[in-house]
Order: sequence, then structure tokens, then C-alpha cells
Amino acid sequence: MSDSKLATLSFDLAWSGLVDTLRLGLYIRSMDKLRKEIFIGSVFFLLSLVLLSCGGGGGGSTGSGGVEIQQLKAEPSVVRPGESAALTVAATGGELTFAWQADAGALSAADSNPITWTAPSTVGNVLIHVAVTNKDGARATGVASVLVTVSPTGPVITSVNPAEAKTGSEIHINGAGFGSGPGGSLSIGGATASNIVSWSDTEIRALVPEGASTGAVQVVIGGVESSPGALVLLWTKENPENVPLATAANDQLYPQMVSDGSAGAMIAWADFRNGATADIYAQRVDGSGAPQWAADGIPISTAPNNQSFPQLVSDGSGGAILVWEDNRSGNYNIYAQRINRDGAIQWTANGIPISSAANAQQSPQLIPDGAGGAIIVWLDFRNGATSDLYAQRVNAAGVVQWAADGIPVSTAANAQQFHQLIADGAGGAIVVWQDHRSVTNADVYAQRINGDGAAQWTADGLPISVAANHQQNPRLVSDGAGGALIVWQDGRSGTDKIYAQRVNPAGAVQWSADGIPVSTTAHAQSAPQVVSDGAGGALITWQDGTDINAQRVSGAGAAQWAPGGVVLSAAADAQSFPRIASDGTGGAIVTWSDRRSGTHYDLYIQRINSGGTVQWTADGVALSTAANDQSSGAATAPAQIIPDGSGGAIVAWQDNRNGTWDIYAQGISTSGRE
Repeated sequence: MSDSKLATLSFDLAWSGLVDTLRLGLYIRSMDKLRKEIFIGSVFFLLSLVLLSCGGGGGGSTGSGGVEIQQLKAEPSVVRPGESAALTVAATGGELTFAWQADAGALSAADSNPITWTAPSTVGNVLIHVAVTNKDGARATGVASVLVTVSPTGPVITSVNPAEAKTGSEIHINGAGFGSGPGGSLSIGGATASNIVSWSDTEIRALVPEGASTGAVQVVIGGVESSPGALVLLWTKENPENVPLATAANDQLYPQMVSDGSAGAMIAWADFRNGATADIYAQRVDGSGAPQWAADGIPISTAPNNQSFPQLVSDGSGGAILVWEDNRSGNYNIYAQRINRDGAIQWTANGIPISSAANAQQSPQLIPDGAGGAIIVWLDFRNGATSDLYAQRVNAAGVVQWAADGIPVSTAANAQQFHQLIADGAGGAIVVWQDHRSVTNADVYAQRINGDGAAQWTADGLPISVAANHQQNPRLVSDGAGGALIVWQDGRSGTDKIYAQRVNPAGAVQWSADGIPVSTTAHAQSAPQVVSDGAGGALITWQDGTDINAQRVSGAGAAQWAPGGVVLSAAADAQSFPRIASDGTGGAIVTWSDRRSGTHYDLYIQRINSGGTVQWTADGVALSTAANDQSSGAATAPAQIIPDGSGGAIVAWQDNRNGTWDIYAQGISTSGRE
């Protein structure tokens, strides 16, 4: 298959969710009109051009290496079944080749420009794709969405250009039935657009308003809503400026992040602004990267002594539940707090105790319980010098649900540590950890606990891998069927490799005993991370020697890409500690610490589709190359990443550009634009 066709197919995968949404909304609107109106007329095809802005300014689409689509148009834009339209793409970037593909109808050619498209006889939406490639392999892509509808009785949007824009920038909304002047209303991403540059019957030019988010663009004329257009909102700042979340005095460390459910994020961190001991602070940003709470964040706990290493999850209502390790009593315990979407504290000031048992409780991790509360697991030293694992459930009102100070997950000999957990889909949790009960080596164990806190598998945990040498640093993700896919760093061969195993809801391992190898490269492999591929399998990334690699594994344990995985970055010097988020279409977005500059750790990012093809600039897009270090390049403080809900991602990190550690963040769109 040619590079041009691969580019087109890659684009299809990335935007299929958005297109399906537009199709459904427009189809329902058409059916409503057919039911409500007695109308005899021709059935028309409206060609709605949705142009992807994959790069810099203007109204075009820029791929890596400088290919830019300046215009994509169809003439005429309304045709009857069987009639034809000429599709033309204007692009720059050197000597160009073109690849067209239509979901229905007929193209006069697949590799010319312009081409003629003949409409089919059937009613429905049709997509016409174009990929433009130069001799260096740089590509840019565009798509026309074809809608079948009755002759319009109200306003119709046929294109929004550019399709990715920042707050305050101008967009052009093309279509028909808008009237000769501003006689209606315009909403962009859920916010009313009041700054109108021009308004005619076929085009509205407007500035993207404050408060807009990624979503629909819609015109209302005389109470009649238009068909929706679509806009992806870009962050107002980009590399190397980025968005400062906390630049208060002294250090801000260890950021953690969760989606706010509205294209933004809530971020929590340990904060030393008040002196030598840490407190917990938090901030929320909207879909444009604008902080929503007080400058430098709001206090979650400023109790005496240290509050550190926060974690947080959504409360299901636009807010979050946070946990941390807390030394207010002179002994580390686990505390928690809930905040709403406005940052208002919901439980007791400075947090409620989750466990205040003897000795230390540290390193809490948590998941939503599906009912507005959370299940929390931590390292617990109540039984002696080595850590066990204990758990507690807290409800939405801040009341603990299980035994005081928590229930044991594993109290086997020696240390249980480096734990992670996921929801089991039935109100409980699956927990995985690194286990030292064998004394000589670390192994991987797991346990399932139900919503009442009762262990469902073997007491003290089910062995996932007890192969020779060490198995460590496990991570897990739901398999979509009540079980889990688990990955870890494995030393059985003498050189660390990444292995994986699947376990079903009953605690039975599904693949080869002790797991399957994920990659066959000769390099040492470490720091695995995993997300679901949405099809029962998983997308896995890791540090491969000094590079960043990725692999997709099916639910049956079969590698889906090249045996060694796909290289996301092989840039100079070291790339380390990747973090991964789903792109929502079967692929993933991966960020990592990067030393290619030779002096400092910067942040780079790459997207890979479900077929294993990287989507952005070779070796990754620079997310932050500000002065000094972005992230410490250490396992204790990697950057954090979450999906933005629109095929892109939000990344937060601790940043030393100002000489002390601060908290910064950056969003990136599905096309790799910041």
C-alpha cells in the first residue's frame, strides 16, 4: 500500500469518531424534518468540507516537513443524485502527489487534481478524503463530509475553516441560509460568539469566544438550528511558553492529573510555598488551557508537617477525590479530600483519615468506585519493617465503608510494593504489585476485591509471574471483560524485557504461564506503561535501550505490530520514562523525558494509530523545550498525560525553567498541534 493511502487510512481512524457523531446528528435532523414537514422536492447532497489544521497559521492543513493544504473545495457544493462536482485541493510544499478516496459515489481518478466526483443514488453521508504528499514523504490530509438531506428550510453549515483554532482567533463558517446580517445567534464550542467580523447569507466570520471548548459550531436563525459544524479548540499557549499552573515560592512537585469531564483537567501536587514542609494544592484548566481556580492553585491540605505524593480520580460529578500520605501526627498516614468542579472543599477541612494505623502508611493509589466514592490501596507498615498492602473504600460523603484503618490485600512475607489498581467493572478492584515473598527475587502478584472489601482470588494474591530473576514495576489495564491485562519489567533472560499476562475475572491466567514477551529487541527494556486498545487488547510503551518503543497486543496475547514493536523516538541521547494515553480511536499518545538537546530533559510527544503507524513528526513533537529541565528525568517525577476527549491529550509536569520546580501543562490536538 502506498504512503499516500496509508496517510488517508490513518486519518480515517483518527477522525472516525467525530465523523460518526456528525453523521448521526445530521441524519436525525433530516429524519425529523421529513416527519414534521410535508415537502416534495429533490434530494440533494451537501458537501461539507471539514479541513484539518495540522500545523501553523492560515486556513490550511500542515503536515510534517512543510506540506500545507491552503484550500479544499467542491464546485458546485450542492448536487442531485447522479450529478457531479469538481473537487480541488490547493497545497504547497514542493513537488506533490495526490491520493483521493471516496466512501461512496465514483471518482474520475484517484491520483489527479482536480478530480470529478459523481454522487451515488443512495441517501446517506459520504466521505471524500485527500492526502497530499511531497517527495520527502511529508503529508497533509483533508476530508469532505457529504450529507444527504431534503432541500434545506433553515440554515446549513457546510464547513468550518480552520477546523482547529485558538480562543480569540478568526474562523470562517460557510454554508447557506444565514441571512444578510446578524439576525440570529452563533455558538462555538458551547459558548456564544459575540465578536462577529462579518455575516452574509453564505459565510460568517467570527472570533472564537472565551469559554469555548472543542465541540459543535451552530447557527440559529428564527429559532431554527443549523446542521452542526465542528471545531477543535487549541490551547492558547504552546511550546516553549506552555501554561503555568503554579509558580509560587519554593518547589512544586509530583503533579498528578485527571480529566474534568469537559475537555479540561484537574491537577494536584505537593507544594513547598509555605516553608520546609509540603502541602497539597490543586488547579483546574479548561479546554483552552486557562486556569479556572485561584492563581497558583487552591489549598487542599495545609495541615502540620508533610502532605505529599497526591493522587486523584474523578468523582463522577465534575469534581475529584484526592488522597495523599500525611505526616501531621508525626507518623505517615493516608488522608483524603473531595473537591467540586469549582474547587470547593466537600469534606472536613484538611482532609479525612483513611488509615491512621500504627507505623507508616504511604504511597496511596485509588480508583473511582462507580458510586461517587473511591477505593484506595496503600503500602502499610503496621505489621513490621516490611510493607503490606491494605485497602479502604470511601463513599461520596467521605465516610469509610470497610473496617477501620482498612482491610488487608496482602500480608505475605517480606515486602509488597509498587502497586497499581483498576476497577473490575462490578464495584470492586483488581490490584497488582511487585512481591518479595520469595526472598531472592521480586515477582508479580494480583488480587481482586469486591465492593464489600472481600478478596476474590487466592489469599495474599494470585501469582502472575514467578519466573527466574526479578519481575517488577507492574502496570495493568482492564481487558473490557472484568479481567485485566498486566505488563511488567522482567529479568528472566538476564536482560530486562517487557512481559505481559491476561487474567480473567475468576483469577485464571489466560496466556502462557509467567507471561508472554512483548518485544524481541536486544536492548534492555524498562518503565512499561499500558492503556486499553478498546478491542480487548492493549497498547504498551516502554523505554527500549535509550529509545521509546510501543506494541499492541490482542486479547489473545498476539503482537499486532512488528516483533520488536514500533519506534516512537530514536533521537540522540536518552529518551526515558514514557507515559501513555488512549487517543480514543484504537491508538495512543505517548509523552516522555528527552535528552536530545544534550544538556537538559525536555518533553516530547508522539501519536501512533491502531495499525502501528506514527502520526506526527519523526521522533516526536516538542511539547516543551523551555530552559532547564522539564520533568526531572526520574521515575519519581515523570510527566503525566490524559486524553482530552477529542483525540488529543493534556500533559502536566514539574518544570525547572524558573530555577525552582513549578507545575506546567500543555494540550495537544489529534493532529499534533499545541
